[in-house]
Amino acid sequence: MNISEAVRKILARYPYLEEYMALGVINNRALARAIYRDVRRECGEVKLQSVVTAVRRFPIAKTKSERNKILKILSGSEVNLRYDIGVATVMLDSEVPKKLEELRREIGEETYMLIQGIQTLTIVAEEALLSLFEKIFKGKLAEIKRGLASIVVMSPREIIKTPGVIAHLASILALEKINVVEMMSSYTETSFIVEEGDALRAIEVVRDEIKRARR
Repeated sequence: MNISEAVRKILARYPYLEEYMALGVINNRALARAIYRDVRRECGEVKLQSVVTAVRRFPIAKTKSERNKILKILSGSEVNLRYDIGVATVMLDSEVPKKLEELRREIGEETYMLIQGIQTLTIVAEEALLSLFEKIFKGKLAEIKRGLASIVVMSPREIIKTPGVIAHLASILALEKINVVEMMSSYTETSFIVEEGDALRAIEVVRDEIKRARR
C-alpha cells in the first residue's frame, strides 16, 4: 500500500472530516501529524512531509461524491429499536448442527438470528430464550450476554451496491463512545446490538444522521 492509499484509508474512518477539509478549515500538517503513526503501520517508515503531501492531495471531490451516495441511502432509511435482546456464543463442533436442529424444533427459525464464524456461532434472540440456549448448548457456551438492545436500520435496495454505509453508521456510533456488542447485515437490514443503557442514545444518533441526510 502506498502513502496516498494509506492516507485515504485512514481518513475514511472519520465521517465528517472531508467536509471540513473541503471548507479549508483543517490544518493539513496538524492532520498529517495526527495520523502519522497509523500511516507508518500501513506503509512502514515514511517521512512526515510525505504524509502532509498526501493529505493535501486527498481527493475531496471524489470523496464528496461517495459521501453523497451514502447520504442518499440514509435519507431513504428507517430505524427502530428493540429491547430485551440476548446473545449466546457457542463453540463450534460436530454436535452443534444437531443442537441447532433441536433448537429449530423448539422455537422455529424466525425467532433468532445466527452469525457463524470459523470457531464460534453467535445466536441473537429475545433475552427470555437464553435459558433454553443454556439448556440445549450446555457445555458448549463461550459466553452469554443479557440486557441488550437492537438498533435496526432498514435501507433502500441501493445499499447492496453502495460501499461505506454500514461503516459510516458504525463510525458515528463509535464517535459517541457507544460500544457495538454485535453487528449483522441481511440484505437491506442492518442491526447494531448495544447495551440497553446505550440504546436511547444510539437510536438518537442514528435518527439524527438520517434526518441530516434528508435535509
